[in-house]
Amino acid sequence: MNKLDSQLKLYLVVVLLFTLGNSSNAFLLLRAKSVGFDDTTVILLYFIYSITASLLSIPAGKRSDKVGRKRLLVAGYVVFALVYFGFAFAYNKVFMIVMFVLYGVYTAMIAGVERAFVAEISPKELKGTMLGLHSTVVGIALLPASTIAGILWTTLRAEAPFIFGACMSLVAACILLFFMKDQL
Repeated sequence: MNKLDSQLKLYLVVVLLFTLGNSSNAFLLLRAKSVGFDDTTVILLYFIYSITASLLSIPAGKRSDKVGRKRLLVAGYVVFALVYFGFAFAYNKVFMIVMFVLYGVYTAMIAGVERAFVAEISPKELKGTMLGLHSTVVGIALLPASTIAGILWTTLRAEAPFIFGACMSLVAACILLFFMKDQL
């Protein structure tokens, strides 16, 4: 860890904070059911999300090549926050469908770009190690993220984990925007 500069360490903190608010997609499906979708249509919603993310991943990667990884990540975290606020306050099916499409947009904006950003800001001799560390941080944070979401869902309301996730995403976006240097 001594070879890692402060920017790389800060980005791993950003990833940790963001991931703590990004609980299992099962909560999205449960939320859709709470709005009135049945099991079959919930699966179709997830299909819509997956197709959207798949179709937009390459264009999002190209966009990050043009505008920079950091900018696209900040935008992606903001989209995530908007989507999670949307899931928190969605009370009709049409709005819920739109949220699943936008969740696919967020996924396309973030999935590959996060790893590209890690590779870009890592020392040459540690790129593979840092990609592994990034995956480790995400993996470790996912369990408490879903635990927190479950506790919020059951002790408060179904909206609570989404509000929490949106807020964590905005915190991560602000740290990334205001404290991470732009990469060349």
